[in-house]
Amino acid sequence: NLTPPPTPAPTQPPTPVPTRSPTPMPTNSFGPGPSGPQTASYDAALGAPKCSYGLSCDSVGLLNGRGTMNNGVEPNRPNTLNACTDGNSGSYHGDESIDRIVVTRASGGDGDLT
Repeated sequence: NLTPPPTPAPTQPPTPVPTRSPTPMPTNSFGPGPSGPQTASYDAALGAPKCSYGLSCDSVGLLNGRGTMNNGVEPNRPNTLNACTDGNSGSYHGDESIDRIVVTRASGGDGDLT
């Protein structure tokens, strides 16, 4: 069996415009990367953890603790967007504190998650 020689030129010219319209909203990817879940990093200018893109933002250990509480000093305290500061009384994990948050975009798409 002999293989026929390749065609010297395309059989049809390329189309000058896309054959179908682009999707109005890109499909979200749930894997790691710009469209998937992100791990926050501390933003010194903002004074709080921040993710710059993605479907969700996880503070992981950036909020663990409260103020300067014994055995539970919060990194980068007070981690707030206003002048609200944490109290220092109480015992670590014996009294209320928020150690981790995950912010999830309700409507899809990418953008700033603070």
